Amino acid sequence: MRRGNSNHLELRESMVYFLWVISFVFFLGIGLVFLVALKTSSPEDNENSKDLEEWDCPSCGFHVQLGVECIYCGEKKPAK
Repeated sequence: MRRGNSNHLELRESMVYFLWVISFVFFLGIGLVFLVALKTSSPEDNENSKDLEEWDCPSCGFHVQLGVECIYCGEKKPAK
């Protein structure tokens, strides 16, 4: 029997095992990043939602669809 062949098989098996471990760690890391991205909510999202509300300017009557300032007269959105 040849000893070199058994060493070659052991090396090949350890390489396959190593590739499986690296693949598992890689996909586990991708999954964790994805979960953290889904669960993390930025506080800026809540602040920006105020800019998305439509309102009527009390000075000129223009219907502002986006923002906190009237584009015609410069009036700020009144506090509720």
